[in-house]
Amino acid sequence: MTRLIEFVAFVCPWCGEPGEITVDMVSEEQSWVEDCGVCCSPIVFRRLSGGDDEPPVVEAQRES
Repeated sequence: MTRLIEFVAFVCPWCGEPGEITVDMVSEEQSWVEDCGVCCSPIVFRRLSGGDDEPPVVEAQRES
C-alpha cells in the first residue's frame, strides 16, 4: 500500500541545519521550492525516486 505523504530528512544547503519536509507521493510534481525554517533561504527540492514500496529520495539544492 502506497502512503500518500512521506517525511524526509534533509540538510539546508544554505545554513547546514537539519530539517524535515513532507513529500506528496501522489503528486506528479517532481520539484518544488520551500524556504528553510531556520535561515529562510529558498531551497529547491527534487524527488529523485520513491514509489510503491520505496521511501522517497529527495535532493535539496540552493535556488540560483
